Amino acid sequence: MKILLTILLILNFGVSHSQNFIDGIINCSKHWANEKLRFVVEKDILYNNFKFEKSETLIEVYNESEDKLERLTLDEFNKSDFPATQLWLKYKVIEENLILKELLFPFNLNCTTPWNSKDTQEILEPYLKVLQNKTKIDLKKALEIGNENGLNEIYFWDIDYEKRKLIWTLKSKLKNNQSKVIKINSKNGKVISEFIKIPID
Repeated sequence: MKILLTILLILNFGVSHSQNFIDGIINCSKHWANEKLRFVVEKDILYNNFKFEKSETLIEVYNESEDKLERLTLDEFNKSDFPATQLWLKYKVIEENLILKELLFPFNLNCTTPWNSKDTQEILEPYLKVLQNKTKIDLKKALEIGNENGLNEIYFWDIDYEKRKLIWTLKSKLKNNQSKVIKINSKNGKVISEFIKIPID
């Protein structure tokens, strides 16, 4: 791994740690990310519900002194001397002023992404179902159901397929780093499971 990283650093030496270089890669990557999104997201939804957050771009760098890869925010990267190896663009998928999903879109420094259109569609499909009003229970209603079932400090939510059904998963903080988790059927709002998650040391 160290040999491959050294080769990459030599190829990118003098440019991969510069702000102008990264800004150029971010702009190029954003263009291609939007092109891929246009294939799978309806125009109105893409315009109204997808928000690109440049300041929250994550940059993977090689820390030579510790011989490891690290992820930095764009601001942290601009203040560092570490060379970049790849980056992730952040899109916030918004539903009624709530963050439905934070999408991290991976890109290499040559402005290419390992995601193809099929990958993008599979990742976004559960969230697009919500935005297309194809689920009776949207995020706002799911959070309300969570509150009604004892979730007082909800810090996590997501929707995904489980046994071919779209299921909301909500988590609320408890004492001792434990979490209360409930799963909600997005079709009828029924709580299908409830349990306590205990962290493993």
